[in-house]
Amino acid sequence: MLKSVSIQLMWAGLPFPERVARAAAAGFDLVDLWDQRNSDIHAVHDACQVHGIGINGFFATRDTSLCDPGSRTAVLDEIKANLDVAVAVGARQMHCFSNAIRPGGIVAVAPPLAPEALMESCAEALSAAADLVAGTGVQLVLEHLNTVFLPGYLWDDVNMTAGLARLINRPEIGVVFDTYHQQLTYGRLTDSLVACLPQLARVDLAEVPGRFEPGQGEIDMAYLLRILAEHGWDKTVTFETTPSDGNPETALAAINTLMPLR
Repeated sequence: MLKSVSIQLMWAGLPFPERVARAAAAGFDLVDLWDQRNSDIHAVHDACQVHGIGINGFFATRDTSLCDPGSRTAVLDEIKANLDVAVAVGARQMHCFSNAIRPGGIVAVAPPLAPEALMESCAEALSAAADLVAGTGVQLVLEHLNTVFLPGYLWDDVNMTAGLARLINRPEIGVVFDTYHQQLTYGRLTDSLVACLPQLARVDLAEVPGRFEPGQGEIDMAYLLRILAEHGWDKTVTFETTPSDGNPETALAAINTLMPLR
């Protein structure tokens, strides 16, 4: 498995290129970002080149809602703009959201349509987006999020995003399994993880409560990693964790205990 770290949450007080240096020194293969527009992306790319690691991914959408049929052109324009950057910096993935997410983590309200119509809008937009990314080497990854802290978000369950990926049935579309978000909303992590394996492009690891490093919450991450190994899944694991005591070295020690970086 490739090992990535979200430098949005780790080393948060440092400039992004310095976060890349810290990630490389720790032994990670890749770094993940959120909104590339706020991440000094070209300096991040240069730092990755210097330190011999890569950019795993960043947001494909944030300002537009896939679930809104009236936003189709704007959605595809946003994906295309981020795709151009992803190709330029060699990113492997771009993360898609069902709803626009405003500053402060405010979820844009979905149109007043039946859930089936909202999902149909997502499927149609993603099918068109798959055509955009085809042949670029970039995969679109569908992000389920919790509705405890993000009320109104449509894709609140990985089984929903996996079903959407199955429906579209394109290699350009995959899903993330995020332990933090899935545990907050539905639990039953093992059943959901196994069910979505055919569509699974990335696993994000963080504890509940707190989104902390392994061992600081209620999730048995070692067990989940064994399940992945037993099923022969060997793609990318991203530690999207906030250090529980504010010290990145604490988080790194826990990560190395769970999954040695070297």
